[in-house]
Amino acid sequence: MANRDKVQIGDRVKLPAFTVPAVEMVGDRVMKFIERQIPADEAIFIGKDEKGNFILIFSHCLFESAIDLNNKKRFEMTQLGQYLQGVFLRAMNGAGIPAESCGLISKEEMFGDNPLEYFKKGRNRIAFDFDEDCSRWYWLSTLYPEDASVEDASTANFCFASNSGLCHFTRASYANYYVRPRFVISAI
Repeated sequence: MANRDKVQIGDRVKLPAFTVPAVEMVGDRVMKFIERQIPADEAIFIGKDEKGNFILIFSHCLFESAIDLNNKKRFEMTQLGQYLQGVFLRAMNGAGIPAESCGLISKEEMFGDNPLEYFKKGRNRIAFDFDEDCSRWYWLSTLYPEDASVEDASTANFCFASNSGLCHFTRASYANYYVRPRFVISAI
């Protein structure tokens, strides 16, 4: 990222391998995250936030996981959201990746009326795991329906990008979808 002023949408940067320690995320139902060896990967520059900071996304889907076992209806409060913003982000930082925040891409950023430029091409919404033998379904940070209140449903549903690059939704407790983290690096 030495030439920050020359970075363009779709540019890739090599990331080092890193290890994320095992952790249990508490709640009425505990969600366990095993120790993960994240292989070296590339991150794709997908846009800038309102402060001009760089938004990147991992090239590959990294691991399978549920979003939450306790029906939290704000991604930041879910067990996966807390894991990515906590122990996962610290592991990235420890490997020399200067991310300031880590989470998931939103439905609006990918499929909205004004999506990030990178996702306007449907093929850019499709992602693979490291085997690259088939495309994977991966979580988005957006609750479904997006205007749901805490009282609206007993089960939290979140959107996901399908293996064909379309948007769908399912229960947050479903553990067979992948995680493709989105992270932010300061432009300064």
